[in-house]
Formats: sequence, structure tokens, C-alpha cells
Amino acid sequence: MAQTLAARGSGGNPGTRPPRARRRRRRFPVIRWTLLAALIGLTSFVGGMLAAPIDLTVAQRLPAALLLDSSERYFASIRAPEIREDVPKSAIPEQMRNAIIAAEDERFFQHKGVDPIAIMRAGYRDVFNSSRQGGSTITQQYVKNIYVGHERTALRKMREALLAYRAEQKFGKEEILIRYLNSVYLGNGTYGVQAASKYYFGVPIKDLALDRASGRRSPLIELARAAMLAGIVSAPSAYNPVRSFQRAKERQFYALERMSANGYITPIDASRAYALPLALAKLRPPAEATEAPLFTDMVQAQLKETLPADDLYRGGLRIKTTLDLLMQRAVEQSVYGVLPGLDPASPDPAEPDAAVVVIDPRNGDLKAVFSSRYTRGGFNLATQAKRSTGSAIKPFTLAAALENGRTLDTVYRGPNCLTIVPGPKSAGGYRPCNAERSENGSYTLRRALAQSVNTVYAKLAYDVGTTKVKAVAEAAGMAPASGIGTNPAMALGVEVTPISVAQAYATLAAGGVRRDVRMIVEERRNADTKKTFSGVEVFKAEGSPKGRQVIPKAVADQVVDAMYDVVERGTARVARQKDVRVFGKTGTTDNYTNAWFAGCKPDLCVVTWMGYKSGNKPMRNIHGTSKVYGGTLPARVFSGFFAKYADLKAAEATKESVVASVAPTASPARRRTPSRTPTAAVAPTPTRTPSRTPPPSPTATATPLPTGTLPTDSASPTPTATGPGP
Repeated sequence: MAQTLAARGSGGNPGTRPPRARRRRRRFPVIRWTLLAALIGLTSFVGGMLAAPIDLTVAQRLPAALLLDSSERYFASIRAPEIREDVPKSAIPEQMRNAIIAAEDERFFQHKGVDPIAIMRAGYRDVFNSSRQGGSTITQQYVKNIYVGHERTALRKMREALLAYRAEQKFGKEEILIRYLNSVYLGNGTYGVQAASKYYFGVPIKDLALDRASGRRSPLIELARAAMLAGIVSAPSAYNPVRSFQRAKERQFYALERMSANGYITPIDASRAYALPLALAKLRPPAEATEAPLFTDMVQAQLKETLPADDLYRGGLRIKTTLDLLMQRAVEQSVYGVLPGLDPASPDPAEPDAAVVVIDPRNGDLKAVFSSRYTRGGFNLATQAKRSTGSAIKPFTLAAALENGRTLDTVYRGPNCLTIVPGPKSAGGYRPCNAERSENGSYTLRRALAQSVNTVYAKLAYDVGTTKVKAVAEAAGMAPASGIGTNPAMALGVEVTPISVAQAYATLAAGGVRRDVRMIVEERRNADTKKTFSGVEVFKAEGSPKGRQVIPKAVADQVVDAMYDVVERGTARVARQKDVRVFGKTGTTDNYTNAWFAGCKPDLCVVTWMGYKSGNKPMRNIHGTSKVYGGTLPARVFSGFFAKYADLKAAEATKESVVASVAPTASPARRRTPSRTPTAAVAPTPTRTPSRTPPPSPTATATPLPTGTLPTDSASPTPTATGPGP
């Protein structure tokens, strides 16, 4: 029976092996040779790593997060605010060394750079205790921090282990420990125990036992401080004493417990050190120089909100931003040309302040931003200063009116003064007046906007409803955190920030589509050390975000059409451009304390505010301008910006042509395009939606009209007017 079955399985021949057995026999040599090749490859790799020359004597600086503008021009670095000062072994107390060993690597003096027992123990705890514990030795941590980097790959871990072995062969245990203590990151920009001791406790590491208040030295203070520093190492962000003292105390307890368990201290000493109160002395590291300090600070603030500190300061990030470095320079040059006292090279404390915001309406990209007299981390006029818009609110009153049945040809009476709400101003009465006595008659809404007739738009807002005007303005983006009021006077001015005005006008320019202001379009990690946009992509914004239709397109287009008249024949004729039509609106408040010009073309909006940071000080007799209206100096900044930007674009094109012409010619098969040389150099909330399409960049624009006699901003207020002007 068995023989018959065997015969059937082999085609009737009892002496023949089944086909499946033959296939197994044929596969065995393939598997064997594959495994052998893999073993040889692994052995060669390990041998090569152990034999390859590497300079272990030079510590590499941590990679900075590099900021590049929209054309990938480098303009700033964001580094860990490094405070580092190496000290010899003799300056580091024994308790500090013991605390680090106990907390980070109990078998430091027993292993050869890699500790298999610690690795197995960490794996066991990961699996069965659901609490993660690393198996890296002090030597591995040192190699990772200084030579290998923090990329989470198996190859990196293998290289780290091999280099740790080589480092111990070269330096020995004591040298490795001191190098580690001088380089380990301990939070708040401090590298090494010397910098951390000075930052957290106000004493150098050799004086870790010193009580600054009494001048006495205490071994207990030294122990308590050493344990707290050792506890920070495993997660500087989580166990930062400045941010969370309680969590730092928890890690201090862990370090003290491990010191006691390893015989460095007694349990009584551990308890006494833990109970000892510790006072923190906090220091602020200096900021790194940059050509665009305000934009850099805004981007850095956003990154700190979205990224862990270790990723930001140690991840080798390359961040492509929305900034156009040429536009930023053009803004600054234009402002300094109009208000030379704001130039840091020749400052004049009597000069009015200014803020400028440039936005691309097509995607919400912040292309340039300026705040006069800005210092790193200081007050940002562009995003923090709430100033009355004056007549710059009128386009949104017009939009609300158009949504509610009016047309551009609707006629309103515009007397010189008009009572909207009876009674004295102090009792809630409101009686606006036009800027000039000659403004008196009937006006279409289009003409009244061009001439900025106060009484027409005050009455229009009252008829439509200030609540509706508020809703339209806020939907477009014009609002501070506290929101816009609805009193009758809001028809001629609301207190908002310049960046919100720019966003609101960008919404009109985009056909009523609001796109949130953004500053970051792409992030890459683990980049090379050059100032290039390389590395692994970890975030990419939408190239053309859809936005939200907050104003009907037909309404927004009519408002824009009316604003062309403001520039071509109204209060902002200074802003006209030679080769391109622009639209906008002026704004001036009572007694010339605030002056605005918001000007746009379809792919760019530029908003300029002028005034005094200190308060409501009139702007009179400023560089030959007797009364500063929105249509005077702010409009000149707008025109100057376009002229400067065109000049800078032309100069860059010429420079690139010269570089291309003198570059050596390669063979056709290996020809390379000359690369652009990097130029040395919250806030809005971005929509972080992944996309593969890069954001469009603004096109270069035309030069302005020749400078001549400034047209009179006839619709601007007089000192006696009770309502704001254009």
C-alpha cells in the first residue's frame, strides 16, 4: 500500500524523489550562498568602519536650522542658543561625575563602549513594562552627539556602536567621561556641565557646592545640584527645570536613587539632598545676527510651537520660507528713503515710526515685513501694534453695502459735517466732518471712496449697520485679538494691526478669498552642512491653497475696481505705477496721528503704517510734508518699494549673467547650470497642508512715475474734524 502510494507520487517510479523534495534541495544552495554573502558584506562593513580613518579629536558643532527665502537664498540660522565652555577634569566635582554615571550608564567602567547587558535590559523593559529605557552607553551618547547625529536608522545605530568602541580604544574611560560632560546638552542652550551650572545655579561647575547667598560651601548643595543636572540629560525638553521644575525634581530623585543604589551616597544623603530647596538663576543667550531679524524671530517663534527643541536645534533642518529677500531689502530701502531717521546708520529719535507688510494674495505668503527700530525679541509694530485705520476701513463698508443692495452708482449726500447720533461726543453722540470744507455735495459711492468723503461713508455704515461692516472686515482678516467694535465711529477707523490690514486687503485682491498668512512652505531634515535646500522632506505646504470665500467674488471685484480710482484720480495718486495698474486706499486719523496706505496689484499687497510708537503724537512738518496723510509719505513708501525692487531684480539678473558668462564650460554631457550664490544676510498661522506644487512667487513689477509735485490728499482730515480722514 505504501509502495503504491509512493509510486503514484513519483510518476509510477518507486526510486524517484518527489518534485517538492527536489525543489527544496535546489533552493538550499541559493539560501546558503545568500546568507554567506550577507555575512561577508556585514563583516566587510564592520571591518571597514573599524579601520576607516576618522578624526575623533575634533568635535563638530551641532547643525543649525537654516532659513532660506522663497528663491532659496540663505538669510539666517537658528541655532541652539549655545552656551559652552570646556573645563578640565580637575574642575568637575566627583559628585557630578558620579551622578552622570549613575543616571546614564551604571556599567560605564565595565563595558567596551557598547553594553549588551544594558541593551537586553532596555529591550526587556520595553516589552514587559511598557516603560521605555534606552540602552545607549555614555560613550555611544557622546559619539551620537558629536559625530553621528540623531537620524533614527539602523545604519546610524550600527555606526554609533562601532565608533563608540573605537573612541574608547583611543581615549580611555576617563577622557570619554570628561568629553561627554563638556558636550552633553542640558537644555536652554547649555552644552556641558560648566555652562549648565552657570545658567541654572549662577556658579561655575567647580563651585557647584557654593551657596551664593551665604558664601558658604555645602556638600549637600553640590549633591542636589549634580543630581538635578544629571537628571536633565535623558530629555532636556521634558525635564527642563525652568519650564517644569516639578518634572526636573522627579528626575533628580531618580538620579539620587541610582547614586544610592550604586554606593556613591547613602540613602540618608539622597533624602536630604532631594529635600533641599534649589534656586534657579536664568541667563538669556545672545541672538545670532541675521539680515531679516523680524521675519527670523517670527519664523523661530512658530517653529518653537510646532517642533520639539531637539528637532529644531539638532535635526539639521532646512526651512524654505515665504520671504523674498529682495523685497525685504526694497522695503527697508524705501522706508529709509522716506524716513531717513529710521535708518540704523543715522538714527533720529524724533522720526516717526513705520511698519510695512507685504503679502502675496494668491497664497497668503508673507513676502516681507518691517517694524522700525526693531530689536531681537522686542515689540513688533507689524503684528502687535493696534492703530486706528482711519479711512482704510471704508472699502469694507463699501463691500457690506454692495452685499446689501447698494451699487457703486448709489448716490449719497455728503455735507461738510453730518450728525449720525445726536448729543455730545462724550455722551455717545457722533458728528463726523469731511477733511476739507469744500467737500460738500452729492457723491456716488465710487467717487466718495476715491475722494474719501467721510460723511458719505459714515452715513453708509450707519444705514447698512456697523455690525455688518464689522463682520465683513473681520471675515476678510482685519481684526486684533480683541475684535472690532461696532460703535458709529468705527465707520471711519478701527484699531487693528498692520498685518491684519494687509491680510484683509489681500482678501479683496484675491476676489474675496481669504488665505491665512503663512511663513513656511517646506521643511527638510538631516540636510548636508552646506547652505543648500537638501535633506529629507518632512513638510511641504500647498502651492496654491484654496482659501475660504468670505466675500462674494462679484462684490470684492467691484470694491477693487472702485479702489483703482483712489490711485488714478483720488487721494493716492502718488502711488501710481508706470507699467502696471495698482489699487488701494489711504487712511489718516484725527490730528495726523496715524497714516496708512494699503496698495495692491493682483499678486501683491503692500500695507504701510506711520505714526509714533509712544502714542498719539501729530505728524507735522516731516521732511517737507506739513501734514502727513496716507496719500503722502506712506504712499511714497509704496512707490519707492516697487522702484527699489525692480532695481534689485535687475541687479541680480545682471550678476547671474556675469557669473554664467565667466563660468568654465563643461563638456556637453557634464554641463552644469551655475548655482545661485547664497546671500548672507505671532503672528500669522500657516495652513500646514502637504502639497507637491511649489508656491508661485511674485513677478517683478514696474518702476514708478517720475517724482513731481505731490497731489493734495484732499480728503484728509483737518485738526478740527471730529472724524478720521483718508
